[in-house]
Amino acid sequence: MKKIFLFILIIAASHATAQNKDYLISMEGLGSLKMGTTQADLEKLLKQKIPLNNHLDTVNNFYTDTARLKYKNIPVQLEFEKHYYAPQTFHWRLMGIRASSPLCKTTSGIGIGSDPLKIITAYENYPVNIQSGYVNYYETEKGKGKSTVSITDDTGVYMIRLFLLNKKVVSFELTAHLREDISQEVTGDQ
Repeated sequence: MKKIFLFILIIAASHATAQNKDYLISMEGLGSLKMGTTQADLEKLLKQKIPLNNHLDTVNNFYTDTARLKYKNIPVQLEFEKHYYAPQTFHWRLMGIRASSPLCKTTSGIGIGSDPLKIITAYENYPVNIQSGYVNYYETEKGKGKSTVSITDDTGVYMIRLFLLNKKVVSFELTAHLREDISQEVTGDQ
């Protein structure tokens, strides 16, 4: 009986570890959602169609688009950017992920509910920027108790933005500014 209980305990522990990796936040993505991956490859991975509204191509205008869906039973917002690999020929690449699930955490335990001191301590070797309001690209959403902690990797390519309300993380965003040589490494494009 003890052997059966031990076996069940080992199976449960390995399943919990696999689930934790599904929600692991890193500079490169969330679990198996990796920055730079094409929409087609993500659809295969997620086994679902990713609906994008800006599906019409115009050569003179650069588009980004977002989709809201479930990833491993948590709601996420995925941001895509057009990547041209031939004249008037492109595919969509994943360039941003937003979520607010308490299941999502970094390897150092940063997640929903974390405070700024814990974040700064965990990322002491990275450039960290703290700003008032929720900083979203070129605009800032002001409001009492709102702040944003941005952490950039050494290359300046990947960024984690943590949105805080009253000094506690309430959601996060991962973004990437991929160059062509990096995107080819990430997606396997030639």
